[in-house]
Amino acid sequence: MKIKSSKLQTNFMKRTTTIQFKSPAFIILSLTFSILYWTQTCACTTVSAVASNGQVWTCNNEDGEIGVANFINVFPKSLEMKYGYFTFSYFSPRFGEGSRIQGGMNEAGLTFDFNTIHQVTGFDPKSKKAFAQGDQQILPHILGTMKSVQEVIDFFNVYWFQKGFTSAQMHIADRQGRFAIVSASGIQLVEEGKFLVSTNFDICGKEDGSYCWRYPKATALLKENDPSLKTMMSICRETKQGESTLYSNIQNLTTGDIWFLSKHDPQSTIKTNIVNLLAKGRISYTFNDLKSLIEVRPLVQPVKPTSIELTENVKEKYFGIYNNDFTGKLTIESDQAGIKITYSDGISTVLAQPQTENTFFVPNENVTVEFNPDKKTNQMKVSFHQDGFWRFDAWKSDSK
Repeated sequence: MKIKSSKLQTNFMKRTTTIQFKSPAFIILSLTFSILYWTQTCACTTVSAVASNGQVWTCNNEDGEIGVANFINVFPKSLEMKYGYFTFSYFSPRFGEGSRIQGGMNEAGLTFDFNTIHQVTGFDPKSKKAFAQGDQQILPHILGTMKSVQEVIDFFNVYWFQKGFTSAQMHIADRQGRFAIVSASGIQLVEEGKFLVSTNFDICGKEDGSYCWRYPKATALLKENDPSLKTMMSICRETKQGESTLYSNIQNLTTGDIWFLSKHDPQSTIKTNIVNLLAKGRISYTFNDLKSLIEVRPLVQPVKPTSIELTENVKEKYFGIYNNDFTGKLTIESDQAGIKITYSDGISTVLAQPQTENTFFVPNENVTVEFNPDKKTNQMKVSFHQDGFWRFDAWKSDSK
């Protein structure tokens, strides 16, 4: 998803990996990034199926850009929303609140995720009505007020995003075992009792899915095995795309049980339930530490950084062009006041003097910038983070 030069802001109580949106403190992030929009929604493999005992299962592998943090964002029921729900987001919990939601599930057992597809030509988003509350509120409205696939279909028969949603398809499932695909190519409700597998081909546009190796693999596993936790785990494992699979999620829509898996700790799977998740209130969790879903994390008080002087030789190690496909190109160079970072949109930030040789701070912000050699790529890596609130890494393109 893409935003132009605007500041990100939110209210939150800092924990090491858990963010509670209760504090009156108001944090404004001055870093500006070019975040990808609908045209480059990341790849994924999404599966929905009904077991022989009637239970409804879904699973998803989220494939995206390496080096970007991922979050689970919980929204309890409110006066405006009939159902509580959770969402997934890249980069920051803030992107789990509007049209940048990557997927989600509500307490009524309705869930959706997205697959990237080729740009659909010949479709005019303005041929359908604009949602009165704006594009940003469409996905929260679906999760907060709907419980069936048919309701979502009825909505998109009338309304559409006025900007975007022409190169992605929406995979939808509900507790009643109904599944559907919604895209600019059309809307397809799956025959009752049949499973649904979606990857990065246009289902409603009648594209052939066999060219994507994940589709026949997932399909074969469903044909050979009754849907269950074991089957969904197998699908996630067999369709994983190396390091680019950022996380996996499995839901039993009948019971409300949820399993989260992160590439950061593939051996540690965290199980929770939609009721238990919502009972904890408005919280965002990072996939970097899924155990924070079931363990209490201590509050972290920000420490005012001290500073040291660095020689020019040390600084020069960090100068160069850094890249992250999600956030764009970063230029790091010398400045009279220290080290200057210029982002892909042309905005620059001069870093404060470091606390250690490789750790800097953005002036007047609780943002840490670290330089470290990446052992896997042999490149210098720069990491931006603010506790567990958001994080991304970029790699130096001219390292030897």
